[in-house]
Amino acid sequence: MQMNKTQLERLLSLDDAKLRSVLRGLLKEYGIDPNSVPLEQFDMGKLRAALSGATEEDVQRFMGMLSGMGGGR
Repeated sequence: MQMNKTQLERLLSLDDAKLRSVLRGLLKEYGIDPNSVPLEQFDMGKLRAALSGATEEDVQRFMGMLSGMGGGR
């Protein structure tokens, strides 16, 4: 999945359960075991606050890191 700032904002507007589900899917897509990340323990409000200030460059850098962690698609 390619991600940009607009798509990130849409994701952050999802309710907590749906956001966790999408995050699990992204982890899996990038070859990272979703069970290795304790998403149920994450405070989605804090996650949204942290990511809401992300720039387009931040989003692209994160997606590159995600690809590197899981070996890409």
